[in-house]
Amino acid sequence: MHEKKLIIVGAGGCGREVLQWALAAMPYQSEWHIAGFLDDNPEALKGYETGYALLGAVSSWQPQSDEVFVCAIGSPGVKKRVALSLEERGARFATIIHPTAILATTAFLGKGVVLSPFSTVSADAVIGDHAFLNLNTSIGHDAKVGSYSTLSSYVDVTGYVKIGDSVFVGSHVAIVPKVSVGDGAFLCAGSIIMTHVKQGQKMLGNPARKFAL
Repeated sequence: MHEKKLIIVGAGGCGREVLQWALAAMPYQSEWHIAGFLDDNPEALKGYETGYALLGAVSSWQPQSDEVFVCAIGSPGVKKRVALSLEERGARFATIIHPTAILATTAFLGKGVVLSPFSTVSADAVIGDHAFLNLNTSIGHDAKVGSYSTLSSYVDVTGYVKIGDSVFVGSHVAIVPKVSVGDGAFLCAGSIIMTHVKQGQKMLGNPARKFAL
């Protein structure tokens, strides 16, 4: 029996993707059923047939005891702000694991994590609260991904890598073993990260170098 209502926070493209991952995961768990979306944009679902309604605005929603949430927001900064705001109002968060994801028995997942199709979290890896792993992203053994970070599709995080909080990693980024990436960094799509990345740095290229947007 699905006792809780799962509410997807964010009804944009990421939210509509997470809906699909949640639908696929629902038969394999008994904790929740999907209730709908929250978004401060009342037109967020206009033109889309999702089968689920926009229930209300994030900013004014009062979480109830029979509700759990997942933040489907790509921007780490926005995701952190929204998640903390909901937590202050008493929200609890669900972790969404697509059936094709591979999760090592010794890995650790925080609350509100999303593992998309064909993502992998290997031995003794740690994934922080509200981190998002998109399609075919791989987290190597003993690696760490900080809270609120977003990893796009086909990202390769190798062994012992440490990614800080609120980091955005673009598609097809590869990070060599034992490299650390500071909080709030931005790694552009296709970059090969071969050196440590400082807090807030933006990196681009192969090998990646810092740059200013």
